[in-house]
This record gives sequence, structure tokens and C-alpha cells, in this order.
Amino acid sequence: MKLNLSFSMLVLLTGAFTQWGNPAAFAQAAASTQGSDITLHNPSLTIHYSTNTGKMDIDWGDGHKVLGLESGAQLADGQVLATSVYAVHTLDKQVTSGTTAAAHAFTIRSTSPGKPVLLQHIVIPDREPWISIEAELEGTASDVGTRHFDAVLLQGANAVQLKQGADLRVLHVPFDNDMWFRFKSELVRDIKEGETFSSNEVTAIYDNESRQGIVLGSIDHSTWKTAIDIHAGKGQIGGLDIYGGISSPNGVRSDTHDTVPHGVVSGRRVVSPRIFIGSFSDWRDGLDAYGRANAAVHPPLVWPAGIPMGWNSWAADDQRYLGAAAFMRDTLVPQGFGRNKVAYINLDAFWSRLDAVQLADAVATIKAMRGSNGTRFEPGIYWTPFAYWSDDLDAWVEGTGMKYRYRDILLKAPDGSLLPEVDGGRPIDPSHPGTRARTSYFLKQFEQMGFAYLKLDFLSHGALEGKHFDPAVQTGIEAYNEGMKQIADANGNRMFLSLSIAPLFPSGYGHARRISCDTKGHIAGDQSTEYMLNSLTYGWWTSKNLYIADPDHVVLGEKADMGARTVTEGRSRLLSAIVSGGMILDSSRLADDPQGRELAHEVYDNRNLFAVADEGKAFRPVEGDTGDRAAAAFSRPSAHGVYVAVFNYDDKQGHDMALPIGRIDPSLASALAVAVTDVATGQSLGNARGTINIQLQPAESKLIELRPEQ
Repeated sequence: MKLNLSFSMLVLLTGAFTQWGNPAAFAQAAASTQGSDITLHNPSLTIHYSTNTGKMDIDWGDGHKVLGLESGAQLADGQVLATSVYAVHTLDKQVTSGTTAAAHAFTIRSTSPGKPVLLQHIVIPDREPWISIEAELEGTASDVGTRHFDAVLLQGANAVQLKQGADLRVLHVPFDNDMWFRFKSELVRDIKEGETFSSNEVTAIYDNESRQGIVLGSIDHSTWKTAIDIHAGKGQIGGLDIYGGISSPNGVRSDTHDTVPHGVVSGRRVVSPRIFIGSFSDWRDGLDAYGRANAAVHPPLVWPAGIPMGWNSWAADDQRYLGAAAFMRDTLVPQGFGRNKVAYINLDAFWSRLDAVQLADAVATIKAMRGSNGTRFEPGIYWTPFAYWSDDLDAWVEGTGMKYRYRDILLKAPDGSLLPEVDGGRPIDPSHPGTRARTSYFLKQFEQMGFAYLKLDFLSHGALEGKHFDPAVQTGIEAYNEGMKQIADANGNRMFLSLSIAPLFPSGYGHARRISCDTKGHIAGDQSTEYMLNSLTYGWWTSKNLYIADPDHVVLGEKADMGARTVTEGRSRLLSAIVSGGMILDSSRLADDPQGRELAHEVYDNRNLFAVADEGKAFRPVEGDTGDRAAAAFSRPSAHGVYVAVFNYDDKQGHDMALPIGRIDPSLASALAVAVTDVATGQSLGNARGTINIQLQPAESKLIELRPEQ
């Protein structure tokens, strides 16, 4: 299934993006030609396209530059195309959305005798400091197709320029949240010559001290897995390739878990990923803008009941499902646990240990529960639509009337062999009619049983490259879009869809997605608070733009899997969920563990913190220089000033933090004094000026609010 958007639609979509500065100061984007140059511009930037070289330079008013940008492709027959080797480049057409256009779109046509036509489509918003660009193959080239389509190709020293003397960093973003992959902010000067630094779908190139940066990333995820390969030398970007067709050596798993090459895309119209390129005074604003650009193309799902709170069985025990629900009803709900008078009680994997009668009784019991304040309880369940967990390949596929066996619907390699297992599960082909029937069967069953919450796991299996049953599906992402669209459409917003292990893109098919892989209750180490907050440090911008950011389960008590060992450690885990946007699912052994119960009673007994969580807003990092670790401080605006959350990830030693107020919020730096309040207790911590000093015990965290004194 292809979701190529029309050119005019892309122009219209830009109207949803936030304006920067005073609208009255902006004019429309426009084009002109002079001599050998084509000039495209809006008040924030100018594109100089040289018809002699087939390359373009982007100059922003803030002095930032991207130099020598071209597009190209490696065709499936071995032919290599690049705009720089074409003889003629002409401004082909301009598309607007009328007199109130929010953007203008331009096409540059590159032609040369004996070469297929290569097009570059450029959209320039009238009131934004960014553009988008995609390339298109015409004629014989589109028939041949490509598995490597370069939308943005930069070569040569100093191809990306920020302010003089900037100590550049570049951001690695994982393809999905499996196998505890981490985000990483790498110093460009630490990238050795000859090495390739890669990212998936998006990156930011920025200077942490000044925060100036350039953000580049795909805003179309209908066909391609988009790769970003960066080369550097002497602290400067020396080459950058953003292309559709993430690849790795055959038989070697990449970030995407693929063991076969990216599919060849061919047909009447072959278009590269559409790439966002923007310059910002604060790289964090740039990633926020990039998130909004994606939301405008594929809006996130909205859950009318709000961001969930509840309990999940994964780190506890699904056999104690009802006992956990009763403890929540009798102890936690009276303390304020729950949201909008709803609490979810979710069965995770291994719910099949319950027989049909036990499962039906459990669901009925949960739905009959009521808290003292009228809170109702809703049951949830777990499913893996694209992964099969048995070696019995001759088992009949549910919902197919014994028409298909599992060996029929499993994804195959080009030679017809089965793909290897990933995480112990065999990939299922989303395009197979047996898979579609299976999906309809399970979703109907879950709806009839009364579940209100569905956790969908191991979704990346459905995005793997392979030979799909439907010949019209050429790539793993096309198959993933097809499978996820069926789920979202069939669900009809009846169940909350929570995506667990899943690609970051495409979005819009689930209400929530885990921002990281499995996270439990320890402050540091594997599956820890620090690990999860690494994903928030560099992925906060996904919240609300793509999904509700799910921080995974809060686990308390040592009898649960890696549960928090102390109240202090447990409160830090809770705060990590709050700063991620407020989705809170406990996974402690609330039914029978005295320590877990006591910790839950103390950790969750704080309506002040719940009030912040209820606002449903993610915090962003104060600093972006942490490598592959989490930031220690996060902030966001509050009703009266600014919230700041600070964490000590050391469970053995205390830590004294000194935070410059100007780095948290420049507007506070000019205040005569800043009042500091401990949000959890409501107590004043005095006034500060210039710097805030905070003492943290081992594994401790604090949420404070800063208010400027008049």
C-alpha cells in the first residue's frame, strides 16, 4: 500500500505548523532566476540553485548554511544518478494553495541526453525556517526502480555550518525501541575520518553550548526506511547522505533487524522520502517543529478518555490480576491514583495460561469494580499481530477456517526460505490474506470480551524486508503501514492501542508507544530509570506529535522483576513517568507482596505530583551533551513559571547539583529573584538567583517549580 501524498496536499498540510515570530513580518515564499542560478526564498532562508552544478546551497538569516546539496539514486540495474552530473536544470512548476497559501512548492527538473529525468520537489513554508525536499524518478528509471534513493546528498568539507567555533554534535535516533537501543549525541570531533555515523529517520546537528542547530529528517514514512549517514573530519561535517533504503550487509542484522536488503521500489512514480531541513536557534525547538511536521502529515490517534493510569501484569504475575486490582481499588484510588475516574487493569503476555472461563470471569470482575470515588476499572490485554512464537508451522491460523497454516503466512526471504527469528519470534507477513483474517479474528474477540486496552508488541517484525505475499507491497514499511492501518481501522478507537516494541515511524496507528524498551524500577543499569530517560532526553518531541509517550511500567518491591528497592528509588521511577508525559502503569506485586504494597502506598500518595502528571506534557532536557546517557535535568513551562525535574542516577552516592537558571529558562535569568518550591511537598526551598543548588541523596530525584519574583 502506497501513501504518496499529492504535491498540493503537502502544501496545504504546512498550514498546520506553528508560526515563528510576528506573522506581519513575513511575506510569501517565492522564486526567481538570474544568470545561472535559480533562487527560492522566504524571509528566513534562501536557496541558491546553480544550474551549472546541479547543486544547491541553503542560507538562513541566522548565518547557518547547508552547502552543495544534490539528489540522486542507485538504480537496481547498477546505474548511478545524481543531479550534479546532469546538463540542464530548469524551474519546472510552482504550486500554491491559493491566496492564503501557507507554503509554496517548486519543482526543479534535471535532464541530460541519454539519462532519465530526475525531479526535485521543494516545499517552502511562508513563515517557517525550514524546507522539505524529495526527489522523483521518471520514465525508464522509475520502471527499473531503486533500493537506494538519495533525497539529500552532501559531499565536501564543511558542508553543514553553524556559528564560528561551534563544537558540533550529531544525534543518533534508533529505528525502533527493541533490544535496549539508546539515543546518542556524538561530538563530531570524535567521529574518525573514514567512519560512518548513522541515524534512522532524523538527526540534529547542533552546538550544545549555544543550542544552535540544524534538524534533518523524513516526514513521509509510506514506503521507505530512511537512513542518515554522516562523515566528518577535523570537527566538521564532511559528508551527509539521507536516503530511502536502510541497508546492511546480507545476513547481518542492522538497527532494523533486517537480514535481507531493503526492497526495490519501482513503478509508475518512484519518489524518495520527503526530507525536512530546518535551522533553529535552539535544536530542541527544531526537533519539536520536526515532530509537528510529521503530525501534520499523519496525525496521531486521540483517546477521548485521556492518558491512561493503571496496572499491568508483566513484572508482577498475571495469576494475581484480581488481587492487584482490589489493592488498587481499596488503597491507591483513594489516594488519587487513576485518571478521569478510570483505572486500567491489564493482562500482559502469558494471559493464555488462563482458560476461557477464567479469562471471562476476570474481565467481568474487573468491569464490575468501582472505587470509592466512582472510579471504574477497565480490563486490558496483550497481542503480537506480526510475530509467531511456536515451532509448530503446520498449526492452523486462527480466523481462516483452516484455509491457512502458519507456515503460509510467515514472511519469506527472496529465495522462499523463512526469515530468521527475531527476539525468539518468527515474522508474520502483514500483506498475507491469512494474516488479515487472523487480525480481524483477534480484534473481534478482544472487543467481544470487553477489553478497553490492547498492548501490541513486537510490531517491528511486521516491518522487516522480505518477499511479501502481495506483489504490490515492495518494502517492509509498506507492509507495516498496511497491517497497522487494518488494526487501527478495525479497532475504530474502541480500545486504547498501546504500541510496545515498534518502529518510531510510521506513526498514527497507536495512541501510545513505549519511548524505550522494557523499563522496571532500578535507578540505573539495564531496564532502569536512567535508561528510559535517555530516550526522553533525545526523544521527548515524539510526545503528542506522534503518540502518547509511554515510559513503561513502574515496578516497586524486590519480589517483582527488578522492582524499586526503596521509597526513594520508587519515587524517582514515578517522577520519570511524570516527566515523560504522565502515562503511569504500575507493575508491582500488589496482590501479595508486603514490601511492594507499602512502597506503592508511599510512592503514589502524592496528589501534587499526580496533578502535574494529569497535564499530560512531556519535559525536555536542559542539556543535550550526555552521549548515550540520560540528562540529569528536564524542564517545561508551568502555570506560574517553570518546572524542573532533577535526577541522581547513582544508587550509592549523593550528588550536589548546580543548575544555571539561564540554561533552564533565559527569561528567568533577569528576575531579581526566583522562588523555588518543592512540588511534591509544597514547601518553599527559598529564593535563588543565577544558580539553583540542589542536594540529592542516592537514587533521589526532585520536582521543583521556579517562579520569578515580582
